[in-house]
Amino acid sequence: MTKRFYFDLTDGYRTLSDDEGVETLNLDQAISQALLAMKEMSQSGELDRLGNGWRMIIRDEAGIIRQEFVI
Repeated sequence: MTKRFYFDLTDGYRTLSDDEGVETLNLDQAISQALLAMKEMSQSGELDRLGNGWRMIIRDEAGIIRQEFVI
């Protein structure tokens, strides 16, 4: 059974919420997807435009934070 996870970006003041999310079998797969998304955002220059101090938060369907990464 798949679960939906959401990848939000926050700097502690602003939050860019992921309203779509991704379906994966478990948190480990969601973490792999998040790391891939961060790599793609870095390569495209999108992370540079955000500036410093941002984090990616992985939350589940209930809104519970399951993992957090400093970008």
